[in-house]
Amino acid sequence: MTVIPGLVRRAAAEVERHLREGAGALVRAGRDLERSAELVRLLPALVERLSILEQAVRVQDTELRTIRTELDSLVGQLNDRLLPRLDERMDDTERDLAAVATSLIRTGRDTAGNRTRLEAAERRVADLRSKVAALEQRTGIWRDLESTVTRFGDDLDAMRARMAPRPAEPPDALPAPVQNLTDRPA
Repeated sequence: MTVIPGLVRRAAAEVERHLREGAGALVRAGRDLERSAELVRLLPALVERLSILEQAVRVQDTELRTIRTELDSLVGQLNDRLLPRLDERMDDTERDLAAVATSLIRTGRDTAGNRTRLEAAERRVADLRSKVAALEQRTGIWRDLESTVTRFGDDLDAMRARMAPRPAEPPDALPAPVQNLTDRPA
């Protein structure tokens, strides 16, 4: 008969173990319910923040599109005003220089009258050379400006592409635990 009390003790111990596991499961379920209730309570505030952020991104996208349009317009205006026939003007100036040099060779440097003309022609050649240099410098500056504005426009397009709104997650998926956004470390 000693076997029956041993079996009873083992059965009691097994029942006690199952009761403790069940109590632990109830405690965990209670914590999950509290956590779920807190997440449900925070959900409207998070949805409101998300809609505010989406609106801000839309406004920024609109502003960036406006800036891109203005930049394209500015480049077009600059091209229309500053660059018409620039290469033709440089060719004309080079032809003028060649004509002046040819006339200098023809005039000769021996007589006093020719010397005066020669000095005036040399001054003219120096003026024309300085104008050509200034024109080449302006052309280089303009081309640098145009490439910088183009790169800036490409950077704006890349930034706009990175800020494109993402599609919303399905409502039935539970979000990961959310920490309060105002308590974020700096």
